[in-house]
Amino acid sequence: MRAAMIMGLCGVALIAYASSPQPKNRVAAWREDIETARSEFLKKDRSFSEAARRRAESALRRLEDHVGDLSDAQVEAGLARAAAMSGNAHTRAYLLRNRGVWRRYPIRIWRFADSWRVIAARPPHADLLGARLVKVAGRPVEKAARKVRPLFAGNDNWARYMATYSLTSPDALIGSGLLAGDGSAAFVLEIAGRTVRTVLAPEPLSRRDVPEESWWFLSPAHPATAGWRHVLEGVVLPAVLEGAGRSYRFARAEGEVAYLQFNRAQNDPLGESIAAFSDRVLAELAARPVAKLVVDLRFNTGGDLTKGWRLFEGLAASPLGRTPGGILVIVGPNTFSAAISHLAQLRQGSRAIVVGTSPGDVLETWSEGGNVLLPNSGINMHYADRAHTYSLADRGLPPELVALDLDVASLEPDQYVDWTWPTYKAGRDPYLEKALGRPLRLER
Repeated sequence: MRAAMIMGLCGVALIAYASSPQPKNRVAAWREDIETARSEFLKKDRSFSEAARRRAESALRRLEDHVGDLSDAQVEAGLARAAAMSGNAHTRAYLLRNRGVWRRYPIRIWRFADSWRVIAARPPHADLLGARLVKVAGRPVEKAARKVRPLFAGNDNWARYMATYSLTSPDALIGSGLLAGDGSAAFVLEIAGRTVRTVLAPEPLSRRDVPEESWWFLSPAHPATAGWRHVLEGVVLPAVLEGAGRSYRFARAEGEVAYLQFNRAQNDPLGESIAAFSDRVLAELAARPVAKLVVDLRFNTGGDLTKGWRLFEGLAASPLGRTPGGILVIVGPNTFSAAISHLAQLRQGSRAIVVGTSPGDVLETWSEGGNVLLPNSGINMHYADRAHTYSLADRGLPPELVALDLDVASLEPDQYVDWTWPTYKAGRDPYLEKALGRPLRLER
């Protein structure tokens, strides 16, 4: 078998194994898909600068020229990197998070402030729970994360979140030039002070048409963890992990505090609508005021911002919103999309204090849009065509291209805090401890 080195998009070297000629119909099918990405997806997306658009077009033409020498995963990675050349996190190929096109390994990982850790595993691999991830496919984990970084655009915090997917996907590793063969990969881990090398085989692909969030696996209370072993089994969970399976909830806590956890800006199919939830929360806060309200957005990756708009406008205009520090907003690296809008609402309209880590996007982004379905692979290429402009600057865009215009100086936390492995493993929530000066205890 002869290995040929071909320079891929963004200067990434792709390893193509050409033991036999690829079928002509496969090559023709991929070329049609690449042409669709170039002629339809790039045409509809408005987030590319002219220079970035030219680079993406050139990259897609190179990909088309070499498609017969590349595996499916390498072609898919090429499409993803072309989309990511926009620099806009909403412009992307749906491969791992919003859809399940790529395979995964039987572990789930999270990057804490001090280390990468295995937080959930299929039962045969339960011995890896809590292990510190040292190397992936022969590379130190941070170097491996940098290699998969070009697959998805966005700021460094969003890249941190997306790496939890890419580093546990054999196809992402193959497409990034980190791995070859059938997808089995060597992982080097540290377990109880011992360095262990284990080879993980990919799980069979079960193509998924609905999202899967990596943060779900932080909590054994989330339904997604059914059938998995979890590192926090038997640990008393903090409020944010206890409520991980809910789209939104409101509860009172000790010390004249209320806790509003808003995990998804979409109506909960098993509970009350966001409109009904908003009415209830605003009415209860008016009837039974509290000294502080915690608004937890750290796991909210978006949804439909219009559904929660009235709730956050009401909170900003409330007596709590007008009181310095009356509202405490918790954010994290996967606070994204509609959650960024709600964060900006509170920043502009209230005197809230923001606590946590930098969120997963910036003040000026492109969103909305839709999907271009590639005709043969069935991959969705998501384009963005409306601006969300939250900074104080005037971008001078035509009104018809602006979906939302707010004016805030920064999305950065006023008080920085992140989960470390010891605090997470102990069932503590340093975000709320920082915000309140003590643990949050909900009334039962």
